[in-house]
Amino acid sequence: MTSLLTVLRISAKRCIRSGFEVRRNFHNRNRISSIHTLQDRRNEQENFDTLGTWDNRIDLPLLLQASIKHGKPIPKISVENVGTASVIGRRTTNEDRLRVKELRPELLYFAVFDGHGGPECADFCSDHMEDYILYWLNRGETDLQTVLQYSFQDINNVYARHILFNSSRKDASQAGTTATVCLLRNSVELVIGHVGDSRALLCRNGETKRLTTDHTADLKSEKERIIKSKGTINTDNIGRHLVNGRLAMTRSIGDLDLKPYGVSAQADTRSLEVKHGRDAFLILTTDGVNFAMSDQEICDAVNTCHNPTEAAAFVTDQALQFGSEDNATVAIVPFGAWGKYQNHKKTALNFGRSLLRSNRY
Repeated sequence: MTSLLTVLRISAKRCIRSGFEVRRNFHNRNRISSIHTLQDRRNEQENFDTLGTWDNRIDLPLLLQASIKHGKPIPKISVENVGTASVIGRRTTNEDRLRVKELRPELLYFAVFDGHGGPECADFCSDHMEDYILYWLNRGETDLQTVLQYSFQDINNVYARHILFNSSRKDASQAGTTATVCLLRNSVELVIGHVGDSRALLCRNGETKRLTTDHTADLKSEKERIIKSKGTINTDNIGRHLVNGRLAMTRSIGDLDLKPYGVSAQADTRSLEVKHGRDAFLILTTDGVNFAMSDQEICDAVNTCHNPTEAAAFVTDQALQFGSEDNATVAIVPFGAWGKYQNHKKTALNFGRSLLRSNRY
């Protein structure tokens, strides 16, 4: 009996010891597996998804040096991520132009031009604006606002000579264009130069922040300059203020016949820091979009889409649905918070929306 109890005790101890060893080996294997998994993740290219900072549906690699410098994750924005769309609307020709280009490894260029009175000026600016930007950069100018101010004046002056010596159309002096030009340096520094009534909008925290001011005679300072230059301002049947009864803006490139009457090519410029944790995208639009949709409607429309290409097509389509008859052009640059505000606001984008929110009414 005693020897039977001894055998049972020994067997029980062996079972318990075996159970402990199984559990210890199991935990050791899990711990080693977790360590290897963590090491594998560290070896992967870091991006916003692995950092877990925000809900991003675009795979944006991390700029390590810029992130270290700023003490926060900075994505690498590339021209491949930019969405663009341009539709003719109900016009016979499309005089809108847009450009998206990498001027230097650390400098991206985005621009929209809304031509009027013929395509010559919009074509010229689309083809050559970047040349003058690079000219001043290569001369050692580091202030991007100064670069844009010089570039706008240069291209207006060169276009005047181009029309004088190369254009066969008699009324080519009446061709002009708006210009909204953005430079993005190191994915952080955003600089905008602007003349006319095309716009740059920023989606921050789900709300729209307008980065440009429409140059129209509604502005006191613009009106005073036109009047001081002996120009006149007339109002058409839909309430627009027209310089000398012809032009619905007070600043533009081209419109050479109106330059003596105060229509200026001097660009308004501004610079701001992109906050990738809060900024979802930058959108450039021509007045074919702005005439039919409010800034917030544009922002909400983009936030319903999965990628910038889809969003650009959707915004131009909505502008036509809401009654725009002009050319409509959009360029969308995604930032770090892309997709974060998809459900921020539920806006019904259909004919039943409040008409009072539209610039058309």
